[in-house]
Amino acid sequence: MHLVCIFRILYVLLLITLTKQDESVVSFKPSSLSIFIGQRQPVTVHLVKSNVTFPITIAFQYDDKLNDTQGYIDLIPDITFTNATSQEIAITGRHEGHLIVIPQSSQVNLSSTVDFILIDIARSRVTDVFIQIVGWIYFIAWSISFYPQIILNFQRRSVIGLNFDFLALNILGHSCYSVFNLYMYLSSNVQQQYYAKHPHGVLPVLLNDVIFSCHAVFACVVTVIQCLFFDRGNQRVSYVARIIGGVCIVFLLISTIVSTSKHLSTLDLLYFFSYVKLFITIIKYCPQAWMNFKRKSTEGWSIGNILLDFTGGLFSLLQMFLLASNYNDWSSIFGSPTKLGLGLFSILFDILFIVQHYILYRTHTTTTKAINLPNEELDENSPILSTKS
Repeated sequence: MHLVCIFRILYVLLLITLTKQDESVVSFKPSSLSIFIGQRQPVTVHLVKSNVTFPITIAFQYDDKLNDTQGYIDLIPDITFTNATSQEIAITGRHEGHLIVIPQSSQVNLSSTVDFILIDIARSRVTDVFIQIVGWIYFIAWSISFYPQIILNFQRRSVIGLNFDFLALNILGHSCYSVFNLYMYLSSNVQQQYYAKHPHGVLPVLLNDVIFSCHAVFACVVTVIQCLFFDRGNQRVSYVARIIGGVCIVFLLISTIVSTSKHLSTLDLLYFFSYVKLFITIIKYCPQAWMNFKRKSTEGWSIGNILLDFTGGLFSLLQMFLLASNYNDWSSIFGSPTKLGLGLFSILFDILFIVQHYILYRTHTTTTKAINLPNEELDENSPILSTKS
């Protein structure tokens, strides 16, 4: 329960940080635009403030450059507001990539932090559709992989054999990943910071990433609830896992406090959340691989879960490379280190588990496995992270 309280405090502090924005003067509808090469799309420019003196002339700046679209779109003519508060402009895509268009005016003060429009120009509509399909495939594969354990727990009315260390680390990791995806996808302030670092980049977080990470937290919470009501024997979270989780939470809490004082950007803070998720992803697989090696067996470790995880990781990486190709933005592959690392590490460990299951230990019987495993390691209540040195 202490971890839940800490996470609530952490979430409130993060929310305060992310909602600090300047007052908008000019708005675009839509505020972000995804088009294809050759496509022409109308955009409405609206004066948000009513207490302005007309006429007002608005010029446009492209990634901090005046009168230079760098070939991504056609040049947008200046517009003048005489008495109406809305004007329409047309955006025509000419080259794949990403562009930030910021209005400029000598009559009113405009903020580059909130007064802008994000434009993504894709090379191929067909590739864009394929990217969405690939994204939903790995979302489904990874999401389904949570349920065999939940169903098994319900059928047995027991969670004995499910390691609490793995579950505790898993829910912490997916919570961090959810924070990263939600604010990267929903916060225009965070997106502005991201594009400042990657001027022609494409946002590396899509809707299916947001849904997957939030669903993963939900699935972990359901499993935790099962642990509260079903037979769990003497199982508990080990001290090692508690220390690891505690250090990660304290690190994120301190980082969030530093971010509220503007000594750390919100984007960097979110990357810290993603690094914690990546760290947990790395360590949570190691004990299971070591256990299989010690037992010379994969008994009790679901190969179906591994195959689904392998499929998800493979399609996750495929989507990232397709995005980079369609928007001519290879830097975006490294714009989401968690997503890249998550895919790579899941594939590497899944290959190891597949080799263990189908090649190394496929001929061993249950009796042989028991002989090769010391008595203390047969205890199903032992934590996945041992407290021994």
